[in-house]
Amino acid sequence: MNRNPRVLLVEDDKAFGSIVKQHLEQAGYNVEHCYDGIDAWNLYLRNRYDICLIDIVIPKMNGFELARHIRKSTLLTPIFFLSSERTGDEDRINGFQLGGDGYLIKPFSFEELLRRIRVILKWTRPNRTELLIGHNLGTYTYHYRKLKIYETESKLVKSKLSPIEAKMLRYFLCRPNIIVQKDEVLLRVWGKEDFYASRSMDVFIGRIRKQLKLEPRVELETVYNVGLRLNVPEALLPVKICVPLT
Repeated sequence: MNRNPRVLLVEDDKAFGSIVKQHLEQAGYNVEHCYDGIDAWNLYLRNRYDICLIDIVIPKMNGFELARHIRKSTLLTPIFFLSSERTGDEDRINGFQLGGDGYLIKPFSFEELLRRIRVILKWTRPNRTELLIGHNLGTYTYHYRKLKIYETESKLVKSKLSPIEAKMLRYFLCRPNIIVQKDEVLLRVWGKEDFYASRSMDVFIGRIRKQLKLEPRVELETVYNVGLRLNVPEALLPVKICVPLT
C-alpha cells in the first residue's frame, strides 16, 4: 500500500465515533467522521475511500440507504455496518444483499475492528508496485499466467485453466471469506452485466468448484439471495505470488 488507507466513518453517537476515529488514526488510518447519511453521501461523492464503516441507525438517511447509494456508484469499496445487538437476522441479510461486506456488533473491541479492516484491505487494496500472478493455497499453486494448477513442491500439473477460470479464481482468492455479489463478479470478470453473461458465469462457477476440490477444506458457497463466498480456514488463507511491475 502506497498511502495510509482512507476510512469514511458514519456514526451519529459523537462520543463513540470520536473514540473509534481516535483508535483508527493511532493505527495509521486517515478517518473522516460524519454524523448523518446525507453529509456522508456528499462527502463520499467528493472523495475516494478505501473502506466505509456505517452505523445502521443514523439521521437523514439510514445506513442501508447510504450503502445502496454507494453500491450504485461502485461495487469495489468495502462496507462494514456498525449495528446494535438488537439488529435481527433479516436486517443483516438485507445489509449483505445491499452489498455489505460484514457486520460489527456494538460494543466491539477495537482490536477486532482493526483486525477486520486489515484483513479486508489486504485483499482489496494491493500494493501497486507489484503484479499478482498467482496464489499458493495449501499444497497447490494457482498460476494465472501459466493457466495451470500444480503441486507447489513437485511442480506436477494437476489441472489446466481457461483464461476466464483463471480470472475467476484470482477474483475469489483475493477475497477469501468475503461475500461478493454475482453482479460484481460479472462486471469485474466479464466487464458487463446481462442475461447471457450471467448464464455463462453459472457454468464457470461449476467449473471453479471442481478446480477447488483439490483442496477439500475450501468451498465456494452460494449465499442464498446474497452472493458467493469462498470459505477458507484461517490457517489456509491464500498467499499471493507477485512480481515487481518494473
